[in-house]
Amino acid sequence: MDGVLLEGDPVRVGPYRIVRRLGEGGMGVVYLAEAPSGEQVAVKLIHRHLAADSEFRRRFRREVETARRVARFSTAAVLDADVDGPTAYLVTEYVPGPTLLEEVRRRGPLRGSALEGLAVSTATALRAIHAAGVVHRDLKPSNVLLSPLGPKVIDFGLARLADGSTQSMLALGTPAYMSPEQARREKVTTASDIFSWGGVMVFAATGSPPFGSGPGQDVLYRVVHDEPQLPRIDGVLGELVARALAKDPAARPTAEQLVDALAAGHTRNLTAPLPSPRPDATPSTGPSTVPSTVPSGAARRRWPVRAAAAGLVVACLVATGALLALSGTDDDGAPAMRRQGVAGGNPLREGARLFAPPDGDAARQAQVWEAQGRAADAALMRALARVPQAIRLAGGGPEQVRRTVQDTMAQAARQDAVPVFVTDFVPQRDCHNGGAASPEAYRAWIDAVAQGIGDGRAVVALEPAGLSRAPGTPECPAGGPQALRQRYADLGYAVTRLGGLPRTAVYLDGGLADWPSLEASAERLAAAGVAGADGFYLNVNGHRPTRDSVAWGVRLAKCVHLRLSAGATACPEDALRHVPDDTAELPRFVVDTSRNGTGEWRPPPGRFADPQEWCNPPGRGAGARPTTTDTGHALVDALLWLNDPGRSTMRCTRGTAGPEDPVYGVVTPDAGRWWPELALERARNAVPPLTE
Repeated sequence: MDGVLLEGDPVRVGPYRIVRRLGEGGMGVVYLAEAPSGEQVAVKLIHRHLAADSEFRRRFRREVETARRVARFSTAAVLDADVDGPTAYLVTEYVPGPTLLEEVRRRGPLRGSALEGLAVSTATALRAIHAAGVVHRDLKPSNVLLSPLGPKVIDFGLARLADGSTQSMLALGTPAYMSPEQARREKVTTASDIFSWGGVMVFAATGSPPFGSGPGQDVLYRVVHDEPQLPRIDGVLGELVARALAKDPAARPTAEQLVDALAAGHTRNLTAPLPSPRPDATPSTGPSTVPSTVPSGAARRRWPVRAAAAGLVVACLVATGALLALSGTDDDGAPAMRRQGVAGGNPLREGARLFAPPDGDAARQAQVWEAQGRAADAALMRALARVPQAIRLAGGGPEQVRRTVQDTMAQAARQDAVPVFVTDFVPQRDCHNGGAASPEAYRAWIDAVAQGIGDGRAVVALEPAGLSRAPGTPECPAGGPQALRQRYADLGYAVTRLGGLPRTAVYLDGGLADWPSLEASAERLAAAGVAGADGFYLNVNGHRPTRDSVAWGVRLAKCVHLRLSAGATACPEDALRHVPDDTAELPRFVVDTSRNGTGEWRPPPGRFADPQEWCNPPGRGAGARPTTTDTGHALVDALLWLNDPGRSTMRCTRGTAGPEDPVYGVVTPDAGRWWPELALERARNAVPPLTE
């Protein structure tokens, strides 16, 4: 029985205080416990009959030492163990979140980017496990935890311990996910884990294992003699699943090849032929798991994620992620190049002209002031109106937003220009501040945006503060891990849907220079699917000088690369310095310069109880004009005006009772409202100056 302590359960194991049961298996009982530091950990207490076996102890010691060498990313890291005391136990990182088995049973099969993300994460975990000399031997849906930071594989290497004479054949694995060689009790290698990976992917996509269910011996017979029941999974993932479930271990890809193929979007480097169903095999009748209108994120990847042993040379990787020497080659051995074809084309990298909306707020304000005789002010507004600016999409029904986008695309086409859209409608968008009513409503809305763009050229910046102030993060704690997982799923869908359009570039929220932290931003970008996007954007809600944003963006791009390519969870300066500024290997980014011409506001100390420096700061000016050429660094795709310099941040009171803002002496407009006086101030203070 899980969840409560039973009679006979310990109160403490070593220095760890037992809190409750998490589960029980053939080797022992797993408990949630509290370490002396207060950190929550998982403690596996080995069954006494196994712990009393001297041979088991010897092998347990060896396997714990091996498991400690497995990279911490995508696994529950080994923290401690007692292999010699009267009570044998293993302590690992506690990973909150449901198992894949629980999630699929509760919410149904995974689709699109969620399925692809699971495939990449589990393949990456297997690569690390195999690199440490461990064969998992029991990879299954209940051993995959869906943590807030992405899927993690647990119990790696421990099934190897349970093959002594005291264990039955079924203790060697779970029948539905065992390989044929495992079922025949032949030599088990890393190829067996690849077979299990294919089975886990089929379960994730359909809710059923590839060889059905029923009595264990019946399932094992089908594993050995029958062909798997495969659903239609579009793109490279479907082919990899079929290869992974080959009866012949030599015909299966390695974990490293899985990661490389998923990153590259093709399997041209796999030499083994794709297995064909035998003549007597039952044809697959499984459902499609990826709608044909949503291209596979892996197939649309905008920049290659290189695996450690295939284009990433690791000179030294210590616990802090310290020293890395990196180099990259493309699939034919030539230097890696960013893939740009018809699918996944990025108009910013083609030097496209950017769209300036002819009927925006500044243009209308110019007409009003011209009629009032304010000629100089009207001229500044006309100059502001001519600057290419993003179109903010922040609500309305699917049909309404489709028409808005479609009309904008038509206007831009007449200018032979590319529009930039900013979507601001994700559920609980800026820390529970509105947005779509449900994930389903958001996805329908994103579908409508995609329909409006069609095969035209466009740029989309997804959800300002969508990651920097996501629910379930320290910046917005309410909602917890489930809210954060949902945010990643929502953004992942948007990346896949919009990134699958033939000539649309997609960027995710990277926050501001120095906020959130480098590692936190990299984790969130990776979890939200930045590998399938064109990169990230910075400074959309800030006033940081462009040079600061560019310097931070380069560091963040390198940190994202280390996380996705080498599994690094820390990005110390020593590691970043050894990552070359290779635009083919690193994600690119854009910088919002709409309000940073005079930098940040520094109010006198003590003047306000809460200065709210970020909230409608006075004396600010519009910044550098949008450009795709003079960006300041090869990794910067463009400087853009994603935010409108004339719109209010929100009603600011600076720690006073309000309702007036003590800086301006008036009640400031609500968030997102046009504020003519603010627009005029920023036009007057623009750096460089605005001209007619």
